[in-house]
Amino acid sequence: MNINWRAVLTGFVVAIALGVFVSWAGPLTETSVYLLALPGLVGGFVAGYMVSGVGNGAVHGALATIVGALALLVALTVGAVLFVGIVPAVAGASVAVLALFVQAIPGGVAGAIGGYMKRRRAPRPMEEPAPR
Repeated sequence: MNINWRAVLTGFVVAIALGVFVSWAGPLTETSVYLLALPGLVGGFVAGYMVSGVGNGAVHGALATIVGALALLVALTVGAVLFVGIVPAVAGASVAVLALFVQAIPGGVAGAIGGYMKRRRAPRPMEEPAPR
């Protein structure tokens, strides 16, 4: 399977941009956890929509979600090492690596939905007329 890195990076950029907007626009409450899941879902959907097919969409949506979460994890780990210390930062990062796999599931499902919708909208090849 060939990975369309343009689709993965586009989904990543959409997830980051929407994540920044959602984190600034909404207050942190008990229900904002559901709102913070939105960027990963939309980024996975965009990555899946850029490729065609349910399987390809799921793979690309999960990759877009994981790439975004991995970039955020690296940035937060570096910040934690600088301000908290190396032992708590490594402990937090090891737990966060497990969370990457959990985050890949909704991104993959959203990517599969996007790939399915793209497949339905794709023009179908014209059939040749039956010989007489």
